[in-house]
Amino acid sequence: MNVTQISANISPETRDRLERYVRARGLKKGFVIEQALLHHLQALNELPEDAQVPPRLVVTAESGERLLERLATGEGPNRAMRELFGEDPEPERDGTS
Repeated sequence: MNVTQISANISPETRDRLERYVRARGLKKGFVIEQALLHHLQALNELPEDAQVPPRLVVTAESGERLLERLATGEGPNRAMRELFGEDPEPERDGTS
């Protein structure tokens, strides 16, 4: 099998998760990393771009404050969110949905 070596900087948390995973399953790190890359690349090829969600979302202090303010209002889900979860996008306006 023809192979090539790559290197990457990863967070200590990701390294720890990888090490726990390979230890628990008796796998080699190289095998797990290649399988993960293949799964990731296949998903990128098969999923529409708007369906791809990054594994990490970065919330700035400003956007975090806006998020907390919206959560505090008790605002219900918008039309897009209701459609996403298969709910009626135009619920009755009696305040129960």
